[in-house]
Amino acid sequence: MNNNEEFAKLFKEFDQETQKKVPKKEDKPFNSLDYCIQYLTKKGYNPYVREKNFIEICKNLRNVDFHNVNDNYYVITDDLLKRFREIVDEVKHPFKVDKKATINIFSATLDDNVETVMKEMNEKSYTHIPIYDKEEKHLVGIFSENTIFQYLLKEGIIQIDNKTKFSDIENCISLDNTKEIVKFVAKDKLYDDVVNDFIKEFKEGNKLSCVMVTHSGKPTEKVIGILTSWDIIGK
Repeated sequence: MNNNEEFAKLFKEFDQETQKKVPKKEDKPFNSLDYCIQYLTKKGYNPYVREKNFIEICKNLRNVDFHNVNDNYYVITDDLLKRFREIVDEVKHPFKVDKKATINIFSATLDDNVETVMKEMNEKSYTHIPIYDKEEKHLVGIFSENTIFQYLLKEGIIQIDNKTKFSDIENCISLDNTKEIVKFVAKDKLYDDVVNDFIKEFKEGNKLSCVMVTHSGKPTEKVIGILTSWDIIGK
């Protein structure tokens, strides 16, 4: 199989998999590929957004090939084929949030020293960390630099030293009391859906501080990954 033949095969897969992602119109038996691409782009899904121009080039190349079966008007290069192969693979296997989130995350318990943890966060540029109970079984809250600010507003002047534990500020880090918007999602949720959650909250004037990833999206489960607004911007 030469490059042109493989490209044609890949494009057929791209077309079929793209069609599967878009609801059928009631008055039509199938959607056109152009409509599907536009639909998924508007929804903010990759690779349709990120690779918009390249996909358009591939679509045009396929149209030329389809209408000139017996003539070689172009030759698919190895680099183009490799890039399109990666796109098709992403279409068939879209990224799940657990593949994009920060894993092996730094965490603490109510027994841990606040000052020590703050120093670690500063050195490693951590913005949010989950806080567990003393047995490390249940999540009790989220600690971030904003936590101290909110605690200061509520309690007035505070002193954090080498004796201060998270249990001393438990009321402030509690998920029930935090002013930050924290969401929990299942590890198999689509990464693009999480990105769109950030965008939606931003457009509504809210600040989604972070997304905590657990096995099935329940706050009572162990946090296995985290995505912050900085992660989204960086990626």
